[in-house]
Amino acid sequence: MKNLEIKNNDCHAALAMTKSVQSGRSMIEMLGVLAIIGVLSVGGIAGYSKAMMKYRINKTIEQITLIAGNIRTFFANQRNYKGVYCFCNNGSCTGQSSGDGCPIHKKAKIFPDEMITITDGKIMSITNPFGGMVDLTAEEDNKAFSIRYIIPEEACIELTSRDWSNSNINYIGFYYNHHQEYIKVPLNIDDAIQQCSATAADTNSGDAIIYLYSE
Repeated sequence: MKNLEIKNNDCHAALAMTKSVQSGRSMIEMLGVLAIIGVLSVGGIAGYSKAMMKYRINKTIEQITLIAGNIRTFFANQRNYKGVYCFCNNGSCTGQSSGDGCPIHKKAKIFPDEMITITDGKIMSITNPFGGMVDLTAEEDNKAFSIRYIIPEEACIELTSRDWSNSNINYIGFYYNHHQEYIKVPLNIDDAIQQCSATAADTNSGDAIIYLYSE
């Protein structure tokens, strides 16, 4: 009987040790799985961010092309740019008079509906796919106009090194150090990086301010 009890105790000890070893192995495996999930998550987030940036850049290109075409159509119908000026700031847009909500833009549909916020029949803001403000200025008696975009530096480089000849956009204006500089497009990649970096540094926000100019 005594020998049987010793054997039973040995069996219990062996089982306990086996459970301990199995428990330890499971923990290591779990940590390994968590590490793999972490790596995949970081890669997935980076890939998603890159894809979203590309989507927003392409959307911005599409919108600018449409806006430029609408402005040209507006000029062809009216023979001048009277009423086209629209500047938005602090939740209201100013056209011919302060806070009028840019009625010409609303009527002529110069900007796509997805870009504008309207309250009580007035345009309150015009934004691009990155959430930055968009403004439009034009000289009434000629065919020159300028569209201001506030966008991330990476998007700025992409847009300014692009050939905009099909949209009748001839120059890109950069604002920094309290002055504007207009450069004929497309810029070579080195100049685009330099100019976009300078205007992004000037805003202290990482966003670049550019003016797409057509003459």
